[in-house]
Amino acid sequence: MARNKYPEETVQKILDIAGRLFMEKGYDRTSIQDIVNELGMSKGAVYHHFQSKEEIFNRICSDFYDDGCWYEEIRKDKSLNGLQKLRKLFLDSLGNEAKLKMDRAFLLPMLENPRIVVAQLRESVFETGPMVAQVIEEGNRDGSMNVSDPLEAAELLMLLTNIWVNPALFNWSREEFMNRVRFSKRLADGIGMPVIDEEVLGICEHYYDAVMQEGE
Repeated sequence: MARNKYPEETVQKILDIAGRLFMEKGYDRTSIQDIVNELGMSKGAVYHHFQSKEEIFNRICSDFYDDGCWYEEIRKDKSLNGLQKLRKLFLDSLGNEAKLKMDRAFLLPMLENPRIVVAQLRESVFETGPMVAQVIEEGNRDGSMNVSDPLEAAELLMLLTNIWVNPALFNWSREEFMNRVRFSKRLADGIGMPVIDEEVLGICEHYYDAVMQEGE
């Protein structure tokens, strides 16, 4: 059998095709055979790079959600103060159409996997938390925020928004979801981090409708 001279290109092709099928058909309704048919290669060629559909799925999610470019662009925007940057992080995360499309296709199957839920918990504390803490510290310096413990506040904010408020994880109704968003707002306001304003509340409602009610 001829050796594949460009394994990275093959892997990326598998990820691109699988990602498109997951978004078009949904994760559960996409089989390895569907991916193989679209790729025009053997099932063995796919299994040479990935052991299962779940592994392909996990790699796509990791590549998309762990991309830090969105954070760096906002953090380096000198026209915004710390609080404005933090709000923009929320607005872009919840309102970005590419992310909405990914969440519609991937959020529910992601959260049915306990390992992914644990990974999301750890990412909220050890990866996203420190990045958000940098923005809070900037807000403290420029006077737009007054948070006594930036790192702990950032970790709490990420755990609240990524886990507790998450409508897919707990199957919150729209009202239950928004009640928890508003409670998170009161908590954040109380520790000197008024990030959830009316615009953020509005984008949260849009996020719920786009992700949880799409196709119902």
